[in-house]
Amino acid sequence: MSAAKTERLGPTRAEVLHHLRTRASAQGVEAVALALGLHPNTTRFHLGALTEAGLVVREVENRRRPGRPRMLFRAVPGLGGDHYEALAEVLVRHFASGLDDRAERAENAGLAWGERLREQRDPQSSDQPVERLVNAMDALGYQPQRDQSDDATVVLRPCPFLNLAGDDPDVICRLHVGLANGLLGPDQPWRVTDIEPFATPTTCVLRLQHLAAAEPSAASDHVA
Repeated sequence: MSAAKTERLGPTRAEVLHHLRTRASAQGVEAVALALGLHPNTTRFHLGALTEAGLVVREVENRRRPGRPRMLFRAVPGLGGDHYEALAEVLVRHFASGLDDRAERAENAGLAWGERLREQRDPQSSDQPVERLVNAMDALGYQPQRDQSDDATVVLRPCPFLNLAGDDPDVICRLHVGLANGLLGPDQPWRVTDIEPFATPTTCVLRLQHLAAAEPSAASDHVA
Protein backbone atom coordinates (compact mmCIF):
# COMPACT_ATOMS: atom_id res chain seq x y z
CA MET A 1 0.00 0.00 0.00
CA SER A 2 1.34 3.41 -0.92
CA ALA A 3 2.33 5.57 2.04
CA ALA A 4 1.13 8.61 0.11
CA LYS A 5 -2.42 7.28 0.22
CA THR A 6 -2.46 6.99 4.00
CA GLU A 7 -0.41 10.08 4.86
CA ARG A 8 -3.28 12.59 5.11
CA LEU A 9 -6.47 10.71 5.86
CA GLY A 10 -7.54 12.81 8.82
CA PRO A 11 -8.25 11.36 12.27
CA THR A 12 -11.79 10.06 11.73
CA ARG A 13 -11.09 8.45 8.38
CA ALA A 14 -7.92 6.89 9.81
CA GLU A 15 -9.98 5.39 12.65
CA VAL A 16 -12.41 3.89 10.15
CA LEU A 17 -9.55 2.38 8.15
CA HIS A 18 -7.83 1.08 11.27
CA HIS A 19 -11.07 -0.52 12.44
CA LEU A 20 -11.46 -2.38 9.15
CA ARG A 21 -7.83 -3.49 9.22
CA THR A 22 -8.31 -5.09 12.62
CA ARG A 23 -11.40 -7.08 11.59
CA ALA A 24 -11.17 -10.56 10.12
CA SER A 25 -14.33 -10.16 8.03
CA ALA A 26 -15.93 -7.43 5.95
CA GLN A 27 -18.03 -4.93 7.92
CA GLY A 28 -21.28 -3.14 7.23
CA VAL A 29 -21.84 0.58 7.67
CA GLU A 30 -23.92 0.11 10.81
CA ALA A 31 -21.32 -2.11 12.48
CA VAL A 32 -18.51 0.37 11.84
CA ALA A 33 -20.63 3.31 12.98
CA LEU A 34 -21.60 1.55 16.21
CA ALA A 35 -18.02 0.52 17.00
CA LEU A 36 -16.62 4.03 16.51
CA GLY A 37 -19.55 6.05 17.81
CA LEU A 38 -20.20 7.73 14.46
CA HIS A 39 -23.40 8.57 12.62
CA PRO A 40 -24.10 6.04 9.84
CA ASN A 41 -24.14 8.80 7.22
CA THR A 42 -20.74 10.04 8.39
CA THR A 43 -19.41 6.48 8.33
CA ARG A 44 -20.79 5.90 4.84
CA PHE A 45 -19.08 9.09 3.62
CA HIS A 46 -15.67 8.03 4.96
CA LEU A 47 -16.03 4.50 3.64
CA GLY A 48 -16.81 5.90 0.21
CA ALA A 49 -13.73 8.12 0.29
CA LEU A 50 -11.53 5.22 1.42
CA THR A 51 -12.93 3.08 -1.38
CA GLU A 52 -12.14 5.76 -3.96
CA ALA A 53 -8.60 6.00 -2.57
CA GLY A 54 -8.11 2.27 -3.09
CA LEU A 55 -7.65 1.58 0.62
CA VAL A 56 -10.97 -0.24 1.03
CA VAL A 57 -12.99 -2.54 -1.24
CA ARG A 58 -16.74 -3.05 -1.11
CA GLU A 59 -18.52 -6.34 -1.58
CA VAL A 60 -22.14 -7.47 -1.53
CA GLU A 61 -23.19 -9.57 1.43
CA ASN A 62 -23.74 -13.23 0.66
CA ARG A 63 -27.26 -13.26 2.05
CA ARG A 64 -29.38 -16.42 2.13
CA ARG A 65 -32.35 -15.04 4.02
CA PRO A 66 -35.00 -12.74 2.53
CA GLY A 67 -34.22 -9.06 2.19
CA ARG A 68 -31.83 -6.82 0.35
CA PRO A 69 -28.17 -7.81 0.90
CA ARG A 70 -25.98 -5.27 2.66
CA MET A 71 -22.92 -3.61 1.22
CA LEU A 72 -19.85 -4.66 3.20
CA PHE A 73 -16.39 -3.10 3.36
CA ARG A 74 -12.97 -4.66 3.79
CA ALA A 75 -9.55 -2.99 4.10
CA VAL A 76 -7.08 -3.70 1.32
CA PRO A 77 -4.14 -5.61 2.84
CA GLY A 78 -0.97 -3.56 3.10
CA LEU A 79 2.16 -4.75 1.35
CA GLY A 80 3.99 -6.93 3.84
CA GLY A 81 1.76 -5.75 6.67
CA ASP A 82 1.10 -9.22 8.03
CA HIS A 83 4.82 -9.94 8.18
CA TYR A 84 5.61 -6.73 10.07
CA GLU A 85 2.81 -7.41 12.54
CA ALA A 86 4.11 -10.93 13.10
CA LEU A 87 7.63 -9.60 13.65
CA ALA A 88 6.36 -7.01 16.12
CA GLU A 89 4.46 -9.70 18.02
CA VAL A 90 7.58 -11.86 18.26
CA LEU A 91 9.56 -8.93 19.68
CA VAL A 92 6.83 -8.09 22.19
CA ARG A 93 6.67 -11.72 23.32
CA HIS A 94 10.45 -11.67 23.78
CA PHE A 95 10.35 -8.53 25.92
CA ALA A 96 7.42 -9.85 27.93
CA SER A 97 8.81 -13.33 28.56
CA GLY A 98 9.54 -13.00 32.26
CA LEU A 99 12.00 -10.11 31.95
CA ASP A 100 11.72 -7.85 34.98
CA ASP A 101 13.30 -4.98 33.06
CA ARG A 102 11.27 -5.46 29.88
CA ALA A 103 9.80 -1.93 30.03
CA GLU A 104 13.29 -0.42 30.34
CA ARG A 105 14.56 -2.58 27.49
CA ALA A 106 11.63 -1.53 25.32
CA GLU A 107 12.20 2.16 26.08
CA ASN A 108 15.89 1.86 25.21
CA ALA A 109 14.99 0.12 21.95
CA GLY A 110 12.54 2.91 21.13
CA LEU A 111 15.16 5.53 21.99
CA ALA A 112 17.64 3.97 19.57
CA TRP A 113 14.93 3.79 16.90
CA GLY A 114 14.02 7.45 17.40
CA GLU A 115 17.65 8.58 17.32
CA ARG A 116 18.21 6.79 14.05
CA LEU A 117 15.10 8.35 12.52
CA ARG A 118 16.12 11.79 13.78
CA GLU A 119 19.51 11.48 12.09
CA GLN A 120 17.76 10.74 8.80
CA ARG A 121 15.53 13.82 8.95
CA ASP A 122 16.30 17.34 7.81
CA PRO A 123 17.75 19.15 10.87
CA GLN A 124 16.27 22.43 9.59
CA SER A 125 12.74 21.04 9.26
CA SER A 126 11.60 23.00 12.33
CA ASP A 127 13.21 25.24 14.94
CA GLN A 128 10.86 24.02 17.68
CA PRO A 129 11.66 20.62 19.26
CA VAL A 130 8.03 19.69 19.95
CA GLU A 131 7.08 20.67 16.41
CA ARG A 132 9.86 18.46 15.09
CA LEU A 133 8.50 15.62 17.22
CA VAL A 134 4.97 16.13 15.90
CA ASN A 135 6.18 16.23 12.29
CA ALA A 136 8.24 13.07 12.76
CA MET A 137 5.38 11.18 14.42
CA ASP A 138 3.09 12.33 11.61
CA ALA A 139 5.51 10.90 9.06
CA LEU A 140 5.34 7.58 10.94
CA GLY A 141 1.55 7.52 10.61
CA TYR A 142 0.52 8.37 14.18
CA GLN A 143 -1.42 11.49 13.13
CA PRO A 144 -0.40 13.45 16.24
CA GLN A 145 -2.41 16.40 17.47
CA ARG A 146 -1.08 19.04 19.86
CA ASP A 147 -3.35 20.24 22.61
CA GLN A 148 -3.85 23.93 21.80
CA SER A 149 -4.18 24.77 25.49
CA ASP A 150 -1.25 22.66 26.66
CA ASP A 151 2.11 22.50 24.86
CA ALA A 152 3.07 19.51 27.01
CA THR A 153 0.39 17.20 25.56
CA VAL A 154 0.42 15.38 22.23
CA VAL A 155 -2.42 13.04 21.25
CA LEU A 156 -1.52 10.04 19.06
CA ARG A 157 -4.00 8.21 16.86
CA PRO A 158 -4.21 5.52 15.71
CA CYS A 159 -1.62 3.27 17.35
CA PRO A 160 -0.16 0.88 14.75
CA PHE A 161 0.51 -1.60 17.57
CA LEU A 162 -2.97 -1.33 19.09
CA ASN A 163 -3.62 -5.07 19.19
CA LEU A 164 -0.26 -5.82 20.81
CA ALA A 165 -0.58 -2.95 23.28
CA GLY A 166 -3.62 -4.63 24.76
CA ASP A 167 -1.52 -7.72 25.51
CA ASP A 168 1.38 -5.92 27.19
CA PRO A 169 0.98 -2.14 27.37
CA ASP A 170 4.18 -1.73 29.41
CA VAL A 171 6.32 -2.86 26.49
CA ILE A 172 4.52 -1.01 23.69
CA CYS A 173 3.97 2.20 25.65
CA ARG A 174 7.55 2.45 26.92
CA LEU A 175 8.73 1.74 23.38
CA HIS A 176 6.84 4.84 22.29
CA VAL A 177 8.21 6.96 25.14
CA GLY A 178 11.71 6.01 24.01
CA LEU A 179 10.84 6.65 20.37
CA ALA A 180 9.52 10.14 21.16
CA ASN A 181 12.59 11.07 23.21
CA GLY A 182 14.85 9.77 20.48
CA LEU A 183 13.04 11.96 17.96
CA LEU A 184 13.33 14.99 20.27
CA GLY A 185 17.05 14.44 20.70
CA PRO A 186 19.54 16.00 23.13
CA ASP A 187 20.41 19.68 23.61
CA GLN A 188 16.79 20.83 23.81
CA PRO A 189 14.55 21.54 26.83
CA TRP A 190 11.75 18.99 26.33
CA ARG A 191 11.46 15.39 27.45
CA VAL A 192 8.62 12.88 27.19
CA THR A 193 8.05 11.62 30.72
CA ASP A 194 5.02 9.38 30.29
CA ILE A 195 2.34 8.09 27.98
CA GLU A 196 -1.32 7.61 28.85
CA PRO A 197 -2.49 4.52 26.96
CA PHE A 198 -6.08 4.34 25.73
CA ALA A 199 -7.01 7.83 26.90
CA THR A 200 -9.91 7.10 24.56
CA PRO A 201 -10.54 3.75 22.85
CA THR A 202 -8.47 4.89 19.86
CA THR A 203 -5.98 7.43 21.23
CA CYS A 204 -2.97 7.64 23.52
CA VAL A 205 -1.49 10.79 25.03
CA LEU A 206 2.18 11.71 25.29
CA ARG A 207 3.06 13.82 28.35
CA LEU A 208 6.02 16.16 27.93
CA GLN A 209 7.93 18.17 30.51
CA HIS A 210 9.97 21.31 29.98
CA LEU A 211 13.20 20.58 31.83
CA ALA A 212 13.81 24.21 32.79
CA ALA A 213 10.37 24.38 34.40
CA ALA A 214 11.15 21.30 36.47
CA GLU A 215 14.41 22.66 37.92
CA PRO A 216 12.94 25.06 40.55
CA SER A 217 10.77 22.28 41.97
CA ALA A 218 13.73 19.93 42.14
CA ALA A 219 15.85 22.62 43.81
CA SER A 220 13.20 23.38 46.45
CA ASP A 221 12.85 19.68 47.22
CA HIS A 222 16.60 19.49 47.75
CA VAL A 223 16.59 22.46 50.13
CA ALA A 224 13.71 21.02 52.10
